[in-house]
Amino acid sequence: MSAHDIATDTHDESYFASFTDLLVGILFIFIIMLMLFASNMRNTEQTARDVTEQVTAMIESRNIVLQEIKKSLKELGIEVEVDEEQGILRLPDKILFDRGRYELSADGNEALIKLAGVLRTYLPCLARVKNDTLKEACAKLSLKSQEALETVLIEGHTDRTGAETGFDNWTLSANRAINVFRGLTAAQPVLDDDILNMQNVPVLAVSGYEARRPIVKKNDAAQNRRIDLRFIMRSPTPEDVERIKRAVAEH
Repeated sequence: MSAHDIATDTHDESYFASFTDLLVGILFIFIIMLMLFASNMRNTEQTARDVTEQVTAMIESRNIVLQEIKKSLKELGIEVEVDEEQGILRLPDKILFDRGRYELSADGNEALIKLAGVLRTYLPCLARVKNDTLKEACAKLSLKSQEALETVLIEGHTDRTGAETGFDNWTLSANRAINVFRGLTAAQPVLDDDILNMQNVPVLAVSGYEARRPIVKKNDAAQNRRIDLRFIMRSPTPEDVERIKRAVAEH
């Protein structure tokens, strides 16, 4: 074998070895990238599960509190409805008002005093408070989520018939909601001052919907004339998601 042939064979072997090393290197990088991708996918899936669990805990805790409020009011002689899907405590208008009026009836004022006392007991279980003694009744509920209440919206609703007082239904629904707010906070001032959401804003708020959110299609259906207390839970914030991601990464 000539010197030229030996040199050529050596060059070919060297080239083949270099090419093989390159392929091994590329394969190694690909495996690392695949592992990182799989890890990120697992972390993303875990984060999604954790966020879902957080939201579920909020809703379950809200519904437990709603049922406790309903139970307590029934013991006080006040029948209300709970819509767990919407997070609503529903009070028929006849409990609070005479037909077509926005002033609280005598019975209505008495009912609000009782409702205010029950809310004072159970709203703190879902919210922040200025005074921890407000949470005395919460331990027995074993809630998975606390301090997640964004607002309790006091909603006034009418049917589609005209108000007998001469007020239109927008005015009637709004004034009824306002008077419920005033009645509750007069009976229990802590409802306005000491029970707060995550932004340290009082949770009680007011709105009037006229007849635009009926629960029965019939225009004059009594069920549509109502006060709804809608418990709105906060959504997970970007900070919540980042906190969950850090927790997943640490584990």
